[in-house]
Amino acid sequence: MRNLFLSLIISIPFISIAQRDYSKMEIFHSELAPGVHRLFVGNVVTVVAYDGPDGLILIDAAYEQTAPQMRDTINRMFGKPVKYLVNTHLHGDHTGGNIEFGKDAKVIAHQSVRYWLASDRKQGDKVPGPMPDFALPSIFVENTMNLEFNGQTLEMYHLPGGHTTGDIIVYFPVSKVLVLGDLLFADNFPFIDMNNGGNPFTFIKNLKWIVDTFGTANIIVGGHGPVYTVDQLRNYIDTLTQTIDIIADEKEKGKSAEQIKEAKILGRWESYGKFFITEDRWIDTIYPIADKNWQE
Repeated sequence: MRNLFLSLIISIPFISIAQRDYSKMEIFHSELAPGVHRLFVGNVVTVVAYDGPDGLILIDAAYEQTAPQMRDTINRMFGKPVKYLVNTHLHGDHTGGNIEFGKDAKVIAHQSVRYWLASDRKQGDKVPGPMPDFALPSIFVENTMNLEFNGQTLEMYHLPGGHTTGDIIVYFPVSKVLVLGDLLFADNFPFIDMNNGGNPFTFIKNLKWIVDTFGTANIIVGGHGPVYTVDQLRNYIDTLTQTIDIIADEKEKGKSAEQIKEAKILGRWESYGKFFITEDRWIDTIYPIADKNWQE
């Protein structure tokens, strides 16, 4: 039963994506710091572009189906090819554009991302098959990696076990911009890919480490949702912690997951369930593994 649930939950984003008209997905631009740009694809998924004298680097590449819009936007804004592409994790809404930008760029990721993209990539009923070699990562972040680029040392960190096993974050120390990929679903319950090494408790542990380590960052960019400050990230951690505590307390009282859902115990955070992980799906994520000592 648990495997059935996980198969269903991992297919949710792909089911909803299949219903979109990609050709109508606009790309919304904002400059986060000099040379550091946020390209928000369809108001759904974030790509970060960093331009300067050494060239252009992308962090994530959005969907394969929106690669034409992204290519046209990059050509219009920067007029140059992408030199490096960082994949923060394996999911197709972040790696699909590799098929376009991997033609010119060197792709940086955790080794698990290459393994995934070189496989059949089965998600629910979809089996897109392996990506071509040119679209696969060839530079790997196993723990940390620094990249001297455009006048600052980009710091990359592998933080496994939160969203997926291969999560990478990127810090711009001069610009004070921190890019978290899907370790931040800002203002939303996160999707935890437990089929690919994710765990909600590790997710929160990793976010706490991020706050402790990068407390001086000015701008925090997640894979989905609005841009955050460090204080907003702290509030986000507190919110997720409260919801887990509530679920664990109700489970301790002998309530089933269905009884907890019916009681609407997460009603005050209804807005967090508006993306695709609803309150009920967040309960289903937490309930099987929750206990009152989960933070120990």
